[in-house]
Amino acid sequence: MYRMILVEDEPAAAENVYDIIRIYCPQFELVASGENGEEGLNLARIHHPDLLLTDIRMPGMNGLELIIRLHEELPDIKTMILSGYQDFEYARTALRHGAIDYLLKPISPATLQDTLNRAIPVLESSRENKATSLIRELLNKGTYDPVECKKYFPAPLYTAGICRKNGLPKRFSAFKPLVSPAFRISGDTVDMYGRDEMECIHIEAAGLPPSEELAQKISWLNRDISGYSTIVFYEKAFPLQELPVIAGLLYDTLNRELCIGKSKITFTSAEEPRKGSNFFSSNRDNSLMYYLKEKCFDKVRAILLETICACEKAELPQFLAEEELRFILEEIRTSREYSDGKQNPPVQKEPIEFLLDDAFCYATNYEDLKESLLYILGKLLPEEEQPINKVDTPEFFSLIEGYIKSHLAETISLRQLCIRFGISQTYMSRLFRKYKNQSFIDYLTYIRIEKAKEILSDGTTLIKDTAAMTGFTDQFYFSRVFKSLTGQSPSDFISGTRGLRRRSVSPPPPHGSKGHTKTSRLPNRVPPGPRLRQD
Repeated sequence: MYRMILVEDEPAAAENVYDIIRIYCPQFELVASGENGEEGLNLARIHHPDLLLTDIRMPGMNGLELIIRLHEELPDIKTMILSGYQDFEYARTALRHGAIDYLLKPISPATLQDTLNRAIPVLESSRENKATSLIRELLNKGTYDPVECKKYFPAPLYTAGICRKNGLPKRFSAFKPLVSPAFRISGDTVDMYGRDEMECIHIEAAGLPPSEELAQKISWLNRDISGYSTIVFYEKAFPLQELPVIAGLLYDTLNRELCIGKSKITFTSAEEPRKGSNFFSSNRDNSLMYYLKEKCFDKVRAILLETICACEKAELPQFLAEEELRFILEEIRTSREYSDGKQNPPVQKEPIEFLLDDAFCYATNYEDLKESLLYILGKLLPEEEQPINKVDTPEFFSLIEGYIKSHLAETISLRQLCIRFGISQTYMSRLFRKYKNQSFIDYLTYIRIEKAKEILSDGTTLIKDTAAMTGFTDQFYFSRVFKSLTGQSPSDFISGTRGLRRRSVSPPPPHGSKGHTKTSRLPNRVPPGPRLRQD
């Protein structure tokens, strides 16, 4: 329901507009009316409507002056002109100061209904922007305008939750200001990005207590991102002005509860005691220093792997696991810079920090994290001490390609491929990026379509059979993918290749021409090709 104010000094015209809105425009509510600009401005200050419809020529402050004042003082209120004068200068001045339309009297029900319906997207966009701005101001600065918040968030109590996909943000903190706009506002519900695109904040009017159903709703918001989810709800309803405090509690709980590779739903409250953060520091002793000093890099590698396994087994929160593992890698980097009793050139400190941030933020499980940390370790160790990796070779990747091409008719997933060749999904994805500059899915789709083109070119295979032979279980999905990559449908491709084959057959030389003999058996016409069935 959009709230309106009408400013009109002619009672009959005002009554006509009121009746049209009441009967034909159910999405609009006329909350007040005035007879001049001064009254209209005061009513706008009191009611904060979505739309103000005003006449131009009125005693005292006229309609144009009212629009100019509203544009300066209350720019969120949209305005429309209703006038009996068809004056271009009036319209131009009104539009320059934010009016969204200009209507001429006498107004018909159909005209006003159509104009208000066209205004709805503008009003909805304005409402969303204002609601987002209010939430952002409340979260970032703690400022709270009771009148404005009551207009856009009228419910007395609200619930809130955060859904985080995969790891904590790079160089995470307890709470960072929100800078992203809301991506969905519906009634008393707001969904917006948090500290980055991997995080959603959900706020809605309090109904039932937070539940599994609400958790599924918030988890759906970033469903397109693979990996695990950590969802934290505040378990009690609260007034909207308390949102900054509640958000701080939610983020504090999220930072303490998030565990790499483990999806979980957690409820928190202000009364909840803070958990301790004790964990072993078995590797923070002289053994790591000794192995580094003696250049026993295989032992250093073993310490790193043991620590990774211990963190996973203990289901350690990410911030503690990161603390342990960063310590080991930082000690290795420092020791390399001061090896042989002298200071050596820095070992790529900034790139290593960036790699560590990516490793913890994007890892979907501990296997991913292990692969990334071993990759970083390889950058820290001397080249002569790095293990020889026979997997990362063109010869090994050619085996992967050969396997895919010989099993195109089967279901091939990245996980199945990893099991077949004994490497992790992270490493397999890295190989495809390195040797094909494509993701696994893009490469698989490309070679399937190339194989389909080869099959269809002979003109003897049905489209549905071609789809099955190249691993597509749905013929219609196959046709969509084929057209998206080739620019034409399978049927058009068949027609084009058939015409090309016919044009490529040279006609026989005329009788008596050079090269023609009695023994020549060249046909006088091209025989018809096989009949094609296209399903």
